[in-house]
Formats: sequence, structure tokens, C-alpha cells
Amino acid sequence: MASIEADFPSERWFSELVARANADQAAMRRLGIAELRLGLEITDDAGGSLLFGIVLDGYDVDSLGRVDEVDFVPEVTISGPIDAWREMVASIEANGRADSAHTLNSLTIAEVPFRVRADDAMGNDKFFRFMGTLQAIFDAAGSPGVLSTVR
Repeated sequence: MASIEADFPSERWFSELVARANADQAAMRRLGIAELRLGLEITDDAGGSLLFGIVLDGYDVDSLGRVDEVDFVPEVTISGPIDAWREMVASIEANGRADSAHTLNSLTIAEVPFRVRADDAMGNDKFFRFMGTLQAIFDAAGSPGVLSTVR
């Protein structure tokens, strides 16, 4: 599988991820319309964090790079330690898509290692409602140009 040629996490990595997802518009249409402002918070052992923003708008996905939470106002944020994020990305790159231990669902369902946070129930609901689309976007890290729409 062709890995994204940028360090994770970085604005370039997320831009390439989104470009790969957008390259397969047929898959995006099969997944359906999604409307979501998603924050991806990557924390380190020293208590620091990076926040990246992704916007799903209909069949389109846009990476906003690093964002300020107050200015971006994500509807939902996935937060987790950098080691868990890197392990998920490595699994996707090695297998072409996330294995069952490294899906967004499996990593968030018990709130360990990732935590889903939203200011209201609608934001939380949208994360789980659009889970298939979000997973397909992340799976694009392992299979450029072809999104997996089957789980």
C-alpha cells in the first residue's frame, strides 16, 4: 500500500488524506451525504495537543489543517494520545484499511484510547451516524484513490 508521504500528524498528512478520499467520488456518493465539523485532537505525554479540522459537506471533504477550537467550533472532537493515533494509521497503511482493533468505532466505543466529545447530543450523534464515512476517509491512508465502503 502506498503510504501518505508526510509525517503524521501534520497539515500535509491530513490534506493528502482528504485528497485521497475526494478522489473516489463514487464511493463518497455510496456512503451518502454527510454534514459535520470534526475536530481531531492529538495529545502528547507532556499535556500538549494539536487540533486538526475536517469538514464534511455533502459529498465533499475538506481539511482545514491545524485549527483553534474556539474559532473552528467543531460539532464533535475525537481526542486521543499520539501513540494510539500513530498505531491506527500504521494499521491502516499496513492493511489497506483499519483492522477490527483499529477502527474509529473500536477505538472510541469505551472512550479508551480515544474519547468523543461534543457540546450537545446532536454532535455526538453525528459522529456515530457518519462513522462509515469517517472510517472510509481514514482508510484512504492505506489505499489511495479507492475508498472502502464495505465493513
